[in-house]
Amino acid sequence: MSSLCPGGGACVDKAPEDWRQGAFFSDWREPPRCPDDTPIVAFEGIPAPPPLLCGACSCDEPEGTCKLPETWTVSSAGCDDPGGGVKTNFDPSTNWDGTCNQDKAILSATLCGGVPCVRSITISPPVIEEQPCKAHTKGDPAQEIPKVWHGGWETPLGRVCESAEPWPSCPKQSGKVCGPASDDYASCIFREGEHLCPEGWGGERHVLYGVVKDERECSACTCGPPTGATCQVEWHTYHQPACSMDSKGYVYAGMDAPCHDFMPGTQLSGKTAELLNYTKGTCTPTGGAVVGELTLDKPVTVCCAAPAS
Repeated sequence: MSSLCPGGGACVDKAPEDWRQGAFFSDWREPPRCPDDTPIVAFEGIPAPPPLLCGACSCDEPEGTCKLPETWTVSSAGCDDPGGGVKTNFDPSTNWDGTCNQDKAILSATLCGGVPCVRSITISPPVIEEQPCKAHTKGDPAQEIPKVWHGGWETPLGRVCESAEPWPSCPKQSGKVCGPASDDYASCIFREGEHLCPEGWGGERHVLYGVVKDERECSACTCGPPTGATCQVEWHTYHQPACSMDSKGYVYAGMDAPCHDFMPGTQLSGKTAELLNYTKGTCTPTGGAVVGELTLDKPVTVCCAAPAS
């Protein structure tokens, strides 16, 4: 503050053309009343709220199972004639655990259409069943949307006060005027719209808005369906009781049902299946993005000769 002005006000440059002289306050607290020498509230507004940051989304592993082959179809025709022959159901029992199953045994002397019933077998691939993934937000939780003043204290209020009379001239500094005598208010200039500060007023620049409508929020985290799971099963068919003397093969989830040829008239006494591996799928996370609009209107630019309080 300068002692050259009555009451201890600061000596500052006159406002350039199109700008108005004013006393400026910006803080998180309730603004004090305007200084006595600038008693008129010319404008109140707030700065643009800060960016809204959303946490990154992630997905848990899905809970799931790989079900053993459920459809075993024996044919009296070879694998090279998938549409021919007589088909015989060789399915295991419901909820089969893969252990020795001797249901529906087919003896070597059994004929189908005058030929041995057993010439080939087609086994359905295992089926992967997975539940939806659970979504999470990684990192810090989503920020609260900054409230506009008077809706809360998260965004500071800016107030500009002015006088109906021109500021008085500094007694001993030609071309300068006496700013307000206040510890809470700075000597500044202001103008409607968004502008750069003119020369000599670059101490601090503030852009305040008379209208702030903040409808931003973070979109909810969600997970896409599980994909990429793999599953491999080893199967055996047996030619003697008690699941002895076998033929075997492998079948994978997602493949076409494989066909396996036998010598005509092979006896099928039983079967087993074993899950060799199951790798869970993954889910692609979406969400965690800022949605909604931040509307700013009726801007006023405030430029101060020295940093405002």
